This record gives sequence, structure tokens and C-alpha cells, in this order.
Amino acid sequence: MMEITAVTTWQGTPAAIKFVVEAAQGAVEIHESLGASNPRFMRPVSGDQGVAFYSVDFESVESYGAFTDALRKHEWWTQTEQAIADAYPDLEMRGTAIYYNTLES
Repeated sequence: MMEITAVTTWQGTPAAIKFVVEAAQGAVEIHESLGASNPRFMRPVSGDQGVAFYSVDFESVESYGAFTDALRKHEWWTQTEQAIADAYPDLEMRGTAIYYNTLES
């Protein structure tokens, strides 16, 4: 089984990024209940402070797919989509990339 990490990139004003940090803290329990693990919200130590990354891990591509299907049916997703739309252009969800680890452990 191939473990994967989903990383969502956010870009916005300092106030908008602060809003996403707070929202992500509230989303952790929902994401974990839908199969995600090891949630992290990462901010740069230096450089562009208008970008941030939210990542979660999954046991497999299939478990990520099941998570995505369940998430899009959850009421939290509808509220989140509306909040993102309302925050634009101060906040933009740039997309989610899926990664796998090529190093053997």
C-alpha cells in the first residue's frame, strides 16, 4: 500500500491566512473522522508570508479518494466553499497536490 500526503496551497492577505489557520483548527476533527491523519498547517519561516499549506496523510490513494467523496457530501464542505468564495480575492485556495514518499523507511 502506498501512503500519500495531500497538500492544499492557500494564498492570501495576512488577515485571510489567519482566518484559514483558525478554520483549519476546526476542520481537523472532521477530516480525521473522514479518514485523514497527521493534519498540519504550515507557514513559511521566511519569504512569502501570503502563502500557507494544509496537509493530511492517507494510507492509500483509495483512502484519499474515499475521503474526498465523503468530504464533498459533508455539510462542512458546502460551508467552506461559500467561505472561500466570500473571501476572494483576499483568499484563494490554489489547489491540492497529492504526493507519495519515494524514500524507503
